[in-house]
Amino acid sequence: MEKRERRRELLARVRDIPRGERARRSSAIRAALRRDRAFLTARTVFAYLALPGEPDLAPLVGAVAGQRWAFARVVSADRLDFHLLEDPAEARPGELGISEPDPARHPRIEAAEADLVLVPGVGFDPAGRNRLGRGKGYYDRFLQAALDASATTELVGVAFSEQLGPVPAEAHDIPMHRILTDLGWA
Repeated sequence: MEKRERRRELLARVRDIPRGERARRSSAIRAALRRDRAFLTARTVFAYLALPGEPDLAPLVGAVAGQRWAFARVVSADRLDFHLLEDPAEARPGELGISEPDPARHPRIEAAEADLVLVPGVGFDPAGRNRLGRGKGYYDRFLQAALDASATTELVGVAFSEQLGPVPAEAHDIPMHRILTDLGWA
């Protein structure tokens, strides 16, 4: 119940940010990533295609020569896969209405290939680097698999500054290595 209430509170905070302001703040997040060593040296970046109210990272695709980008696709009630996608404009609405790569056109890529995973969330706790997701566990299962497959994969939570604060955590929740907001690294 505590997670549900916190989720509701944080989603309301994001809804209160005007659309133009969210776009400006997404740009600030992208600018910080463009200066980040882990981002600049990542050969393969795993990311998300933004839902309304999430920081938009898609304009970063192609920012680093030779860098590959893979985006999340909901495969089943308990699984995310990632597919290489060179142009986010080629994404299409999936079963849940979320933009995602078309598996017929964009090859699936293994979690072990992720150098950097840019992770969305409803909220992040800078103290413990805990993440509050949307409640289905998709990312926690994927992130555990990515960490199990490669000890060098870095997890970066991405959010607006209003999404920072105490977040209840459970044993299955995967903490981030770092958290980035429009105000910088938290």
